[in-house]
Amino acid sequence: MSMEDAQDQEDDSVAQFLLPQDYRAPTGVRKLLVTKIFDWPLYAFLLALGQIIAANSYQITLLTGEVGQKASKLYTIAGVYLGSSIIWWLAFRRFQSRQVLSWPWLFYGAAFFLLGMGPWAGSAVAKAWIHNVATAFYAVASSSAAFFFVLNFGSEGSATVKTWGYRACLIQGTQQIYVVALWYWGASINKATTSGVTVSSSAIANGWPATAITIPIACLLWAIGLLLFFGLPNYYRQTPGHVPSFYSSILNRRVVLWFLLTVVIQNFFLSAPTGRNWTYLWSSEHAPAWAVFLLVVFFFVVLWAVLLLFFAHLSAVHSWVLPIFAIGLGAPRWAQMLWGVSGIGVWLPWCGGSYVASALVGRVLWLWLGVLDALQGVGFGMILLQTLTRFHMAFTLIMAQVIGSATTMLARAYVSDNLGPGLVFPNFLVGQWHEGNKAGDWGWGYGLGSAWFWLGLLSQGVICIGFFVFFRKEQLSKP
Repeated sequence: MSMEDAQDQEDDSVAQFLLPQDYRAPTGVRKLLVTKIFDWPLYAFLLALGQIIAANSYQITLLTGEVGQKASKLYTIAGVYLGSSIIWWLAFRRFQSRQVLSWPWLFYGAAFFLLGMGPWAGSAVAKAWIHNVATAFYAVASSSAAFFFVLNFGSEGSATVKTWGYRACLIQGTQQIYVVALWYWGASINKATTSGVTVSSSAIANGWPATAITIPIACLLWAIGLLLFFGLPNYYRQTPGHVPSFYSSILNRRVVLWFLLTVVIQNFFLSAPTGRNWTYLWSSEHAPAWAVFLLVVFFFVVLWAVLLLFFAHLSAVHSWVLPIFAIGLGAPRWAQMLWGVSGIGVWLPWCGGSYVASALVGRVLWLWLGVLDALQGVGFGMILLQTLTRFHMAFTLIMAQVIGSATTMLARAYVSDNLGPGLVFPNFLVGQWHEGNKAGDWGWGYGLGSAWFWLGLLSQGVICIGFFVFFRKEQLSKP
C-alpha cells in the first residue's frame, strides 16, 4: 500500500468518527468525485458547471422566447435574486458547504422541468405564468454562483496562484461561449418575430420537442445535485464556526469596500444596455451567421487559450501580473457597450463600402473588447483571491450580488438609456446636441456634450485607480 493510499484510508476512518451518521457519504460516490481528470478532481468540473450556467438569470427568459423584459418582470427577477442571495448566505453560515452547493441544482432542474411543461399549458396566460415561475427558480439557483466560485477546489487549499489563475480563466472562457450561444438563440427568435414568423408557432420552442429537450436536462441537473450532496469530500462536510467581529472587520477592508463600489458603478451605468449590447453580435443582416460563429470560436477559444497559457506561465513567477494587467486595461466593457449600443459600430465606411466587411470588422472589435473585459473580470477576481480568505470572499461576492441587484433596479428606473439609446452611450454621428434641448446647454446635451456620457466614462476610470491603490496595500503575498 502506498503512502497516499494509507493517508486516504486514515482520512476515511477518521471521517467516520468525526461525521454524524446521517452525513456519511457513500464511499463509492465520494471516491468517484475526487478522481482526478488531468489536474482537476471530478467534483471541480461539476462546481465549475454550476458557476458557468449561473451567468445570469436572464438566460431562462431567452429560452422562453422573450428577448426583452418589462420593467415589472425585471424588478421581480432582481428582487428574487437579491432575496435568495441573502438566504444562501444564511444557509452557508449555518449548514455544511455541500448544502449550498447541492440544493441550487434542485432549482435549476425545476426551472427546466417547468420550461418543458409550458407547451402543455391550457392557455397563453397559464403558459406565461409557468415561464415566470421557471425564471424565478433559475434566479434563485443563480444567486448561489458566489459559492461555486469560492468553494471550488476546496480540498486543494495549497493551490498556487498560477493554478488559480489558469482555472479561473478556463471557467470564464467557457462561460463566455455559453452566454454567446444563449444570445444567438434569443437573436434568432427576435429575427423570426420581426420577420413575421411568430414564435408561438415554432414546434421546437413550444411543441413536444421542447419537452423532450428540457426534461432530460432537468433530470441531469437533479442528478448532479445528488452527486454533490453525497460525494463531496470532507472539506465540504464541515459546519462553519463562529467568527468574532466578522462583519465589522470585513467592512473595514478597503479593497472590499472598493469592490462593492465598483459593482454599484458598473451596474448603474452598464446593466440597462447589456441586452442591446449582446444583441449587436448577431444583429447584422449582412454578416453570415457562420462567419460570426468562426470569429467567436477564434476569440473565445483559440485566442483565449493562448492568453490563458501566457498568463498562467507569468503567474508562476509574478502573482501580481494578471491583476495589474486587468487594472491597466481601463474600461473595456464600457468601450464595448459604446461600440455596440450607440450605433457607432453599425456602419464602417472605411471598409471599402462593403456591407459584409463592415459588419465583420465591427464584430471583430466587439469580440476583442469582450476578451479584454473577460480578462479584467478574472484579474479583479484574482485581486480578491490574493487579499481575502475564502470565507471573507464569499461574503464579499454575496454582498456584490445583493447590491448589484438593487443597483440594476435603480438603473432601470433612472438611467437615461434604460429603454433605448440615451445619453450614457450617445451616437456621435447623429449630432452634437440632443433634439429638444437648447443649443449650448452643455450639461444635458448630446454626444460629447452629455454629462451622462462623461460621468459614465470617468467613473469607469476611477475604478481602476482605486484597485491599483488598494491591491498593493492589502495583498497577502507580496513579491
